[in-house]
Amino acid sequence: MRQGSEDRLPVHGFVLAGGKSARMGEDKALLRFGGRAMVEIAVEKLRTFCAAVSISGNREDLEGFAPVVREGRVDIGPAAGIEAGLRAAEQPWVLFVPVDVPLAPAELLRRWAEDALATQGLASSTLLADGVRQPAFCMFRRDSIGKVTAAIEAGRLRLNELLDAAAEAGEGLHSAYDASALGGATEAKVRRWFANVNTPEELREAEAWLPRAS
Repeated sequence: MRQGSEDRLPVHGFVLAGGKSARMGEDKALLRFGGRAMVEIAVEKLRTFCAAVSISGNREDLEGFAPVVREGRVDIGPAAGIEAGLRAAEQPWVLFVPVDVPLAPAELLRRWAEDALATQGLASSTLLADGVRQPAFCMFRRDSIGKVTAAIEAGRLRLNELLDAAAEAGEGLHSAYDASALGGATEAKVRRWFANVNTPEELREAEAWLPRAS
């Protein structure tokens, strides 16, 4: 159920949907997962707590799910989606999630965002699973756009590099929110939450986890 506007956080959520889906053999954003398009699943999760929700990617065909923000660069991977989202953001914080990780719980995303907003001096944040950063899930202060663009111009295109760039020069902090902090999060469950769906085999495996994922 969608929550009321008074429950929304000052966060603009973006679904990163600019990938080419080469390994899947068909468009992952529109791929049915548990009977719903994966982009719809991601958008609806963000709408439970974000004040604004959009899709980042040069994909006019996804406008029926949420407003689409076009990427200004090509062939540099998700960094283009991060930059485009930061430029278009309507809220002081900007949160990004990948379209192809459908099992991450909305409650985990909300708690992560709340933790970031409550951390004084924070410039960027990501999720942590089994002690490993999950940089495709990333948050930035909107005013970090200059640092992110400078990093891209310097060839620093990995998401971890962009997260670090936002917090460089002593002007901000980076944090990683441990997914296991969510109640009932066993190691096996956390691994399921962050399972990418890149191939038909991974799709079948992830769908088999649906009853046990939450």
